Amino acid sequence: MRKQIFLFILFIILIGKAFPQINPVKVDFFSKGSKLNAFVYESNNNNKSPTFILLHGYPGGEGDPLGLGEKLSSSGINVFVFNYRGTWSSEGKFSFENSMEDIESAITFLMRNENIKRFNIDTSNIVVGGHSYGGAMALTAAIYNSKIKRIVSIAGADESVFGNKLLKDKNYYDMFVKMLKETEYPVGPVKTNIDSIVNYWLANLDKYDQVKHAELISDRDILLLGGLDDKDVLLEEHILPLYRKLKELNSDNVEMKVFNSDHYFKNVRDELTNTIYTWIANKD
Repeated sequence: MRKQIFLFILFIILIGKAFPQINPVKVDFFSKGSKLNAFVYESNNNNKSPTFILLHGYPGGEGDPLGLGEKLSSSGINVFVFNYRGTWSSEGKFSFENSMEDIESAITFLMRNENIKRFNIDTSNIVVGGHSYGGAMALTAAIYNSKIKRIVSIAGADESVFGNKLLKDKNYYDMFVKMLKETEYPVGPVKTNIDSIVNYWLANLDKYDQVKHAELISDRDILLLGGLDDKDVLLEEHILPLYRKLKELNSDNVEMKVFNSDHYFKNVRDELTNTIYTWIANKD
């Protein structure tokens, strides 16, 4: 019996060494004066490391989006995760524009000398990407921010597509806005006024139209990832039009991969991680 217990304990120890738990480092990160809940999954190598700014979907959560932070950092990539202003425990007020400003603040944060040294950052390979709303914000922010050089969109939406649907279909409008209002504080984790968000969004749809502004990001490195069975962000409406427009503009820097999965990629997480890792690590 003692021998069995000993072997079991030894097995647990060996498993722990083979698959070490990655504990993210909490960091003091501010965007436009608001302190955001933020942490870094540090890479496990001593060389300069690529760094992935990994953006949550909407409304996100306070964990690791799609488990990518832990998996990518164990392979040698720093992963910086934060909650947008006005979401969860982050200070401030939520809006699309504030989310895009938060991305710029994240780049500035990572480019500070003390953080470059602390996290051994390869400043030539800082990637901005995210899942769903996070992918949408990464692509849209890049239209207006030339500092964003490399982008990974994981089932990322084109917010102008959703907006046009809201304008054309009253039932869809009611359903979509109801869903958003269920996330509004104090019922939900998003500190904002949803009616104001929706009104501004629908009055400025051109600003979020990725296809219309594709020329402005045609010189960036872009990885578009989608799910064949995604019923939330349809490939035909959100992802393929941008890919085709970028190819029409002779972009040599755009890649696209489609998985046999839904919006959350639960059945292909390892394949998804490997795809992102390979693309980030194999920067020309």
